[in-house]
Amino acid sequence: MTFSDPAETWERGMVRSDHPMLAGHFPGHPIVPGAWLLAWVVAAATRRLALQIGVGEIPACAISGINRVKFLRPLAPDQSFECALGMRAAGSKPDTTMRFKLSSGDITIAEGSLQLQRLQPG
Repeated sequence: MTFSDPAETWERGMVRSDHPMLAGHFPGHPIVPGAWLLAWVVAAATRRLALQIGVGEIPACAISGINRVKFLRPLAPDQSFECALGMRAAGSKPDTTMRFKLSSGDITIAEGSLQLQRLQPG
């Protein structure tokens, strides 16, 4: 898997139907809250960035915010999902964003981009 390939799945997940955050969201028709999905994406992207420090021409970066997000379909409890992450390939113009896509099978749940900030050495 290359860091620049946005089509590669980075992590997989699932929220069990007995998770406490689902209580009241929404009774009778529970869905996983978008805020939880975004926090999960940021955590996955942070782990990905930590593994890339000093690899190739990708500088050490941290996530400083969310540029955009579009929720396309709800995610149900016990529905598995995948997260794909991508940046521009090494050697191209340096990028300050990381794209993400959450999907379940062939269905896109959400997509967007995270703002990155270069870390100062030492």
